[in-house]
Amino acid sequence: MIARNKGLAPSHDAQSPRSAEAAAEPLDWLAEAHKDQLALCDSLETIADYLPDVDREICSYAARMLGPLLRELHGGEEGLVFAWIERRHGDDPALTAMLEQLKYEHCEDECFAEELSEMLARLGAADTSVNAETAGYMLRGFFTNVRRHITFEQECLRGFLARHGGERPGTLPA
Repeated sequence: MIARNKGLAPSHDAQSPRSAEAAAEPLDWLAEAHKDQLALCDSLETIADYLPDVDREICSYAARMLGPLLRELHGGEEGLVFAWIERRHGDDPALTAMLEQLKYEHCEDECFAEELSEMLARLGAADTSVNAETAGYMLRGFFTNVRRHITFEQECLRGFLARHGGERPGTLPA
């Protein structure tokens, strides 16, 4: 079914020894964070595809990991990447507005992840009251929104950094 929990565990974290690297190369860190989030989306999509016959163990694991993983990745984005950009271009009101919008979307995603975690825990516990169509709708709504957010983030940051020159806009994945 799912490539055993791939996407449900980060390949790095903002507090690890790699954080020194991340501070030096925040766009590289962001590219890795985006890979982790897209792998998470793939894992959740696989769960949605197999509803109502899901692997209960994977659903339980996803329920436990989803919120913490998302908070960790968003914290790194905001604390490392956004802070790095603000230090360089904090006087640009368009940039400030864009970063505030991205932070707001992070908050929305984390709130949605809480609801999704509850539903995944119920699936993991074989709760027969979980409606498979509702669960699928919730999962698809979540991972579609996260993928859209990543695309928006990449395009906005790539465009902004390209306009401001010399900031290595090519390090964001296409």
